[in-house]
Amino acid sequence: GFVGGAIVNISFSISQTMSNRALTLYRSLLRAHKRYLPAEMRGLGDTYIKAEFRLHKKAEAEQAAQFFVEWDKYLDQLVSQGEQKRNQETLAAVGSLDGNDGGATLTTFGKDLPSDLELSEEQQAQ
Repeated sequence: GFVGGAIVNISFSISQTMSNRALTLYRSLLRAHKRYLPAEMRGLGDTYIKAEFRLHKKAEAEQAAQFFVEWDKYLDQLVSQGEQKRNQETLAAVGSLDGNDGGATLTTFGKDLPSDLELSEEQQAQ
C-alpha cells in the first residue's frame, strides 16, 4: 500500500537525484578537459571518464557518494591547475611584449600519489 509506494517514490527520487548529479558532474569534467587539457591528454582523460561513469552507473548510494567526492576533487584540482597555467601563459605573453620572459614556470597536471597508497593490480595497470 501506501508505505510501499512511499518507499518506491523515495527510492526513485534518490535515484533521480543521483542521476542528475552524475550527469552534471560528467558534463563539468568533460568541459574542464576541453578547456584545460592539451589534446593529447584530453582524449585519454575523456575515455577514462566515460568508462568510469559507465561502470558506476548502477552503484549503491554509498559508493556513488564516494565516487562523486573523488571526481569533485579531481575537477577542483584540474580547474585550479588549468587556471594557474592560463595565468602563467598570460604573464609570459605580457612579459614577452615588454621584452621580459616573465619568469613563468611550467604548470603540470595531476599530483603525486602517496608512497604508502595500496593499489589493486587493475589500478596499477591504469
